[in-house]
Amino acid sequence: MRGLAEAPLPPEGEGLEPEPGWSARLNLRFEAREVSGSARTVMTERNHFGPLRILKPLYPEGHDICHGVIVHPPGGIVAGDSLAIDVQLDANANALITTPGTQKWYRSSGKQAHAVTRLRVAESASLEWMPQETMVFDGAWAAQVLDIVLAPGARFFGWEMLCLGRTTRGERFTNGEFRQRIRLVRVDLDAHQNAPMWRESMLLLGNDPLLSSPLGMRGLPVMATAWIVCPPEAQDSAALLSEIRAALNDATQAAASSPEPGLIVVKVIGDAPETVRNLLIAVWSKIRMQVFGHKPELPRIWST
Repeated sequence: MRGLAEAPLPPEGEGLEPEPGWSARLNLRFEAREVSGSARTVMTERNHFGPLRILKPLYPEGHDICHGVIVHPPGGIVAGDSLAIDVQLDANANALITTPGTQKWYRSSGKQAHAVTRLRVAESASLEWMPQETMVFDGAWAAQVLDIVLAPGARFFGWEMLCLGRTTRGERFTNGEFRQRIRLVRVDLDAHQNAPMWRESMLLLGNDPLLSSPLGMRGLPVMATAWIVCPPEAQDSAALLSEIRAALNDATQAAASSPEPGLIVVKVIGDAPETVRNLLIAVWSKIRMQVFGHKPELPRIWST
């Protein structure tokens, strides 16, 4: 577990240092325990500072998988804010974590807003990371980091959805700056190092040519990436990839590939958050039983 807990973030780089503002932190830890002869995942740590909370542990699917709902009471991130979420799953723990609504990045008065999410999943543990979309208002200046570190036997499904502008108002991202850095690594216990599986960095400026380019977002305001990770020996990646492509239902703005054994990546762009989210839910529903051993059951918070 030493290598998993101490896996470092990549260099921050220019433009990703947080500005002074309203800070908030949330640290979560999940452990697997045996209670009355059956497996149970329990939330053993939920420390917070500032306006970040998690609702009480929920067990809609039985005690072996814990559902968590992260809430940010202010409802949005403003200039100079800095948010940090750290989630640790110990060996054999199983959790599904989501949010009740959109994470909003408001127009900036000149300071950058900053958010870092770190996910650590130990041997034989599984995490389903399914937050609602991130919405970047026109004029926002924001930076976001997602860092995922998985032990060799860990299972993971996660997505990151980005909406540029308030689409229901016809708003587009014409001013401002959005930076994003994502890293997904496996811990190589034999080599005592972390093996990168997926990395991507993005810098979008208001009216960036990439937003309208046929090689970029093609004028569509919503983009998303999803990752499915499981031990290569546990799943037939080719068969799983075929099922995922079938779940995408020939959507012209979606694609799935397997850049290496044990990893499948899905990319989607669309005209509305609901369209993109529904495609990703279809993928998750298709693979959930095979990868996680549970029938698909949407988080109840989405229906409230």
